[in-house]
Amino acid sequence: MRWVLPGLFLALSLNARAAESTLPELQLTYGVTWNSLILGEATITLGATGEPDCYRYESLTRPVGLVRMFYGKPRETSEFCIVAGRVVPKRFSFVNTKHEDQNFTLEFDPVAGRVRSSRGDVREIPSNAQDRFGLQQAVRLWVLEHAQMDDPGTVEFAMVDDDRIKVYRFAITAREEVEVAAGRFATLRVQRVDDPNKSITFWLSPARHYMPVKVEQVKDGKTDLRMELQ
Repeated sequence: MRWVLPGLFLALSLNARAAESTLPELQLTYGVTWNSLILGEATITLGATGEPDCYRYESLTRPVGLVRMFYGKPRETSEFCIVAGRVVPKRFSFVNTKHEDQNFTLEFDPVAGRVRSSRGDVREIPSNAQDRFGLQQAVRLWVLEHAQMDDPGTVEFAMVDDDRIKVYRFAITAREEVEVAAGRFATLRVQRVDDPNKSITFWLSPARHYMPVKVEQVKDGKTDLRMELQ
């Protein structure tokens, strides 16, 4: 598969910024819908790797029923470190035993400004490069830093995938409440704003460490992916 209340936001934002270099260990489960089809559940975990200020961020999707037969159980893993409050990627992997031809890994060398793919190619990358899953944490930390600003502008990241590098630009577009299976949450709505035909929106909740309680991906006016916190 290729986040109200100003006082609450302020208190949680200040606490979170004070602990940027020590991210909380998390495990969250989301219901996933793909092209109006109930896909199943995705469990997202965030935990320390043992190296100082380094983390493993992982998503495991468990499709239900017949969907499992053709979709498999994809797992995405992003390993990164926090340096000066920013995500510095180390390694990314995508594994799905049902479609092994889609599997790949990326090894990042931020000092040299390169990334090496398991498929053999080596590419130059800009300083704002992120893998496609760790990108969520990079956006999250930017939101933490700018949550109290009326208009923080936008932030850009270069998303590195197996076969392309594409610039994504995000902005905080609203403060609103959303209701999902896990309850009702005050959120900051964060959206990709660089492509009118393709967008992704995160509703980040201070009550959940600014992790998303809802995610929507829209292409050509149609919602092809929706994730909601269970």
